[in-house]
Amino acid sequence: MERTSMRLRIERGSGKLVFIALFAALALVLNLAESSFPLPFPGMRLGLANVFSLFALLLLGPASAVLVSVLRVLMAFTISGNPFALACSAGGLFLSLPVSILLYERFGKFFSVEAISVASAVAFNVGQLAVVAFLTGEPALFGYLPILTVAAFATGLAVGFVARTLAARLSSVIFRA
Repeated sequence: MERTSMRLRIERGSGKLVFIALFAALALVLNLAESSFPLPFPGMRLGLANVFSLFALLLLGPASAVLVSVLRVLMAFTISGNPFALACSAGGLFLSLPVSILLYERFGKFFSVEAISVASAVAFNVGQLAVVAFLTGEPALFGYLPILTVAAFATGLAVGFVARTLAARLSSVIFRA
């Protein structure tokens, strides 16, 4: 998939903001839906909403990926009203977005979309744990990181695969003249 040519064509179109809003809304729906899934460890999430942030990075570029992610987190907070969840999500995004953008933009030829997604998921967990450890005063919570890293590897692979597959299959529909 040729990144630059696809990105240039959509940036010239007037519908870029529509795609950002659509991706943010879809990410919010997945974010809310996955909160009802039973998971084996407290605080663990599948991160399905990140499919649309990564999809935005692949098709629209870094600024759009940031917008999709931030909009999703803010909309989820507006619905839940949970400031702790907002802090955790913001801490995770603070680390995961720069990681995924840097790996994709600077080192994309060396890393697959799945590898970038895994690195982003691990960074998200580190950021989230840092916020929780700070807020609770319990740095021992970082002992939970190995478990979260294993989960991030599995879910990051799945999120990366879905985002890459969506980008490959939908780019011809989105970029039709």
